[in-house]
Amino acid sequence: MFVNEGIFGISDDAQVPPMETGRWSNGLAAPMDQGAWILTGINTGHVRVTAQRLDAAPPVEATDWEEIVEISVRSVAGDLRINSGYDITPDDLPALSPQGPGWYRMRVHASGRSINPDGVSDEPVEDYLIAVWPQEPAESVVIRSSKMIDEALRANADTAPDDLSHATPEPDDAAERDRRTDVRARLLRSLQDD
Repeated sequence: MFVNEGIFGISDDAQVPPMETGRWSNGLAAPMDQGAWILTGINTGHVRVTAQRLDAAPPVEATDWEEIVEISVRSVAGDLRINSGYDITPDDLPALSPQGPGWYRMRVHASGRSINPDGVSDEPVEDYLIAVWPQEPAESVVIRSSKMIDEALRANADTAPDDLSHATPEPDDAAERDRRTDVRARLLRSLQDD
C-alpha cells in the first residue's frame, strides 16, 4: 500500500479521517473521533499491510513484531477500512467493522519503522498487521514497545490520557495542532540522529 506524509488511516467509507482529532500519545496508532491514523516510519513509499476482522480478542503473538499497541476505534457508518488517502488503496483488505456502527478494539502490529525513518522507499521495508474486533472503548495499551514508542510516550507525558469519549478538539485550536506537529517532528529528528 502507498503512504505519504508518514501515515495511513483506518476510517469509514475509505474517507481520510481529520488529523486534528488524532491522539498521538503512543507514536504508532492515533485514535480519533472516528477511526484512527497509523504512523509509519517512512514518509513516502510502500508498506505491507495485512488486516484481520475478528469476533473477539486474539491471544497476543509478539514474536514476529517490533511494536504492538491496542487502541479503541469508533465506526460511525459501519464501514471501517484501511486506506492511504489515495485511489491506490488495496481492494483486498477487508472491511473491519462487521457488526456495523459502534466501538471496536484495534491491535496494531508493526515491524521495520526504524529502517528508513522519514525517508522514501519504493520497496516495502515496513510490515503492519491490523486486527480489529468488537469491544467497548478502553484505554490505549502498549504491548510491545520500541524506541519510537518510548520517545512518543515521553514527549506526550504531560498530556492527559486518552479520553474515552474521544471528543473532537476545537477546529480553531492552532496551538494544539502546532504542538502535535512539533511532537511528530521531534520524534522523526530523534530517530535520524541515532
